[in-house]
Amino acid sequence: MIKAIIDQMIGPWGRAILDFYFSHQSVINAIFLIWAGFMTVGSVQLDRVRRLTVKLSVEALKKNPYHSDEQIWQEFRPVWETEIVTLGTRIILNRWNVWVTKPTPEKLIELLRLGPEWFAAIRNGEVLRYRFSLPGKNDRLKSI
Repeated sequence: MIKAIIDQMIGPWGRAILDFYFSHQSVINAIFLIWAGFMTVGSVQLDRVRRLTVKLSVEALKKNPYHSDEQIWQEFRPVWETEIVTLGTRIILNRWNVWVTKPTPEKLIELLRLGPEWFAAIRNGEVLRYRFSLPGKNDRLKSI
């Protein structure tokens, strides 16, 4: 009786999809497993980039506490781009977190919303809460 109710609820299209899935489930599961692997690798690498970015941002703010946000951004960007290249990141999650993309500096700046506003937010402690990247104990903002 329960099976009849479920069949009635999913309709002919739902039954066709279930039949297709059960007859090809190993191929479909393999595709999803490969996709999940790419997503996991992209997520881990994006997290590494976020952590490095916060660490470098805090260091830049500690080094030049009286500079404006624009000045710090101008000094920070070349150093950050060099460090990102040496990090060796191959793929990251895209903007909507449904696929991976190549991590160019422009994409990372757009994804992390870097810029002078980033430094204004990190001075207020907002970046540490909302950008999903917490620095270590040595990177706390004590004097800024």
